[in-house]
Amino acid sequence: MGESSISTPLDFNKIVKDVEKTLSKYPLCDHCLGRLFAKYGVGLSNRERGFSLKTMLGFKLHDDYSSKRIGEDRLYALAENSGEPLTRMLQKLFTQNVSPRKCFICGGRISDEWLDSLAEAVYEKLREASVTRFVIGVRLSRKLREKELSLIAEAGFTRAESLKNEVKREVGKRVMIKYGLMPDFEKPEATAIVKLDEDLNHKVELVITPVLLKGVYNKRGRNISHVPWFTKQGGRKYPLSIQEYLESRLTIPFKAKKVKIHAAGREDVDARTLGPGRPLVIEIVEPLVRSYDIGNINELIRSDLVEVRVSEPASRRDIELLKQTSRERRKVYRLLVISPTPVSETQLNELEAFFRNVSIQQRTPIRILARKKDVLRVRKVYEVRTRLVTSTSFEALVYCDGGLYVKELVHCDQGRTNPCFASILNTELKPVELDVLYIEH
Repeated sequence: MGESSISTPLDFNKIVKDVEKTLSKYPLCDHCLGRLFAKYGVGLSNRERGFSLKTMLGFKLHDDYSSKRIGEDRLYALAENSGEPLTRMLQKLFTQNVSPRKCFICGGRISDEWLDSLAEAVYEKLREASVTRFVIGVRLSRKLREKELSLIAEAGFTRAESLKNEVKREVGKRVMIKYGLMPDFEKPEATAIVKLDEDLNHKVELVITPVLLKGVYNKRGRNISHVPWFTKQGGRKYPLSIQEYLESRLTIPFKAKKVKIHAAGREDVDARTLGPGRPLVIEIVEPLVRSYDIGNINELIRSDLVEVRVSEPASRRDIELLKQTSRERRKVYRLLVISPTPVSETQLNELEAFFRNVSIQQRTPIRILARKKDVLRVRKVYEVRTRLVTSTSFEALVYCDGGLYVKELVHCDQGRTNPCFASILNTELKPVELDVLYIEH
């Protein structure tokens, strides 16, 4: 016969004893007592659960007192730490009023009215930002967390929930019911963070989820950086950046704080990006306007110098994939190379023949050593095609792995790239123009 699926019945005597033991030491309001037994019963708020537990304790204490197992002092002490309905029972038995002590955890601040005020504060923040789908976050002060955890640990409660969870649930429910806004745990437009200090004074901060847009860009001019680039003296190193360009076009219509870009790698500042373009994700930071039409966005960001084409909404996962796969995306570059000595068609044919499925060993280029660690990387060149332009210049198309330092492939970087064009042609070479013609999507 299989193992029985019948669970152990609830031991109500033990529950009441646990309640009595806890209230013997700590004064607790209904909410804070109810949280300690949160996983008992369904469809109850912690306030209802706490009051019910105190009522059950009242039955026991009345029976204990009537049977002379406890005296008036014991009743009085527990009523002080419990409040209603025990204080009412004492008033009935001894015609004396008992003033309840303040709750050990919340000081008596937690109530339905207090939760309503939190919900109102959250709603006002959401309304100001035109947010309709949200989640609630809660941050408790260190002392508040320590009080709660010490009580749970001391009593050994295993079915408790945290104050943080109660506030998240109750405030979220109130915002939904009273104000008609919907919690959305999958794609929230914002997170309303309720910060509570030791005295349960609150402050609400809104973390607005960015709008993310997937697309590609072409850079048809040179000396255009990805992001603003400044010298050590604070001056601009380059007059324009892709990020600033997009920020100038999108900040106002989205009523956003700023715009950031995430791309699948980045070309050198002096390189153009032609062909089908480089994949990117545009991040609209803290937008107060969230609705958009992709066609209208593409009209806003249309330009001859920097061309960005948005295709669809993006996600954080899209950004991660861009970063993870940038080195896996093969690329085609065009280089214009000059030489101090004449170069022949025969030499270029030799160059093409050599660079077929060749692994290139590269140390971090000297030009970027000041900002990047000196490491060795290996990338592959699959094919090189050349065209003689003049007797001392030629054009090269390079099909290679992502992450290859293609300028250094030309001039060897003082031996830090091996093999390179200069070593095969046995002459000094200098790349004077660089274009990105193709990036695998």
